[in-house]
Amino acid sequence: MVIFDIRRYEHEIETLNRIAAERGMHTILFTDRWKSPVAKTATVVFRVETEVPSAWDSSVVTLFVVEALIEALQNSIWKTTRDRMRDLEGLLEKSQLFRKPRVLL
Repeated sequence: MVIFDIRRYEHEIETLNRIAAERGMHTILFTDRWKSPVAKTATVVFRVETEVPSAWDSSVVTLFVVEALIEALQNSIWKTTRDRMRDLEGLLEKSQLFRKPRVLL
């Protein structure tokens, strides 16, 4: 399970992680430099920088790390996932879920 828990941590996420761990699930946690309480029981913890010079925290670094992990995972198991990706792309094309919008002239 992948959990994102950034400052102003949610108690319910800690409960969810505990229940998941009791059921043998592994947890990947993305948190900030101050560390979510979930870090105590998560299988893998990524601490990312979220603080920027503004009133709001930024998700840019978190998104970058997630994208890098997806790319690394995809490359490491591409031989086993290539057919699944081809099937998914065919399904999306048939359903026209992500079709280009019509251009009105």
